[in-house]
Amino acid sequence: MIKEYKNGDEFLMENLSSLELNPYMTSLIIADAKALMEISKSNYALKIEEDDQKLLAIRIEPFHLLFYGEEKLLSKLLEYIDEKEYRYDGIFTSTIIGDELLRLNMGYHKDIGMDFMIADSIFEPSSNKVITPSLSDLDEIYKNMIEFVKDCGLQDKIYKEKIQEKLDHYRVIKVGNEIVSMASYSIESKDSIRITHVYTKKEYRGLKYARMVVNTLKNEIISMGYKATLNVDQKNPISYHLYTSLGFKRMFSQAIYLK
Repeated sequence: MIKEYKNGDEFLMENLSSLELNPYMTSLIIADAKALMEISKSNYALKIEEDDQKLLAIRIEPFHLLFYGEEKLLSKLLEYIDEKEYRYDGIFTSTIIGDELLRLNMGYHKDIGMDFMIADSIFEPSSNKVITPSLSDLDEIYKNMIEFVKDCGLQDKIYKEKIQEKLDHYRVIKVGNEIVSMASYSIESKDSIRITHVYTKKEYRGLKYARMVVNTLKNEIISMGYKATLNVDQKNPISYHLYTSLGFKRMFSQAIYLK
């Protein structure tokens, strides 16, 4: 049986208990559900259930389609999504579900593989070079975000107004009046905060600016009583080494799959 939800609140009311069993793997699903107000071909939440097994799916434009649950039900739910002409550009899910997606031979390939990492202790002092940006920095952060998306090979759309809404979530390093390195954070669950959008301009790489920003933001998160989490590209050994040297440990793997 496949159920279509009327909004994200209904989706959460029925599935929150199971989603909270694995809060790190499902944090994006919960965040999307909280933002899902009206159903459309681009914004939707679904569940398939068979023999005490279930698979959840949710998509909020402009983000990827997310899955969580039993991978054996993936084929049926994807067929339903395609029959209903629900829109999505790619799929972001655990590699367990992703491996089933590849096995189905439906034309998908693994585009970006990521390891989910977590840290809960302070390894080295914060840097006083890391600051919170002001409104006058908005345009430069916006430009850096566009470059960040290109560098990562992502297809995310960047909206300046959304950056402005969360401007106090960013931490930056400036050389003169130029932002040379930055990162941001988003509340992930009741006990963790995710570090995102770690970016250093090409001409300033290799100067440990990314280390300063990530470490300072990580220390801030831990000092507030949360665990710090992040995703690292499996093809980027430099970033992987940086994060492990700051005390981050791998929990599980996820990936973006595209047709």
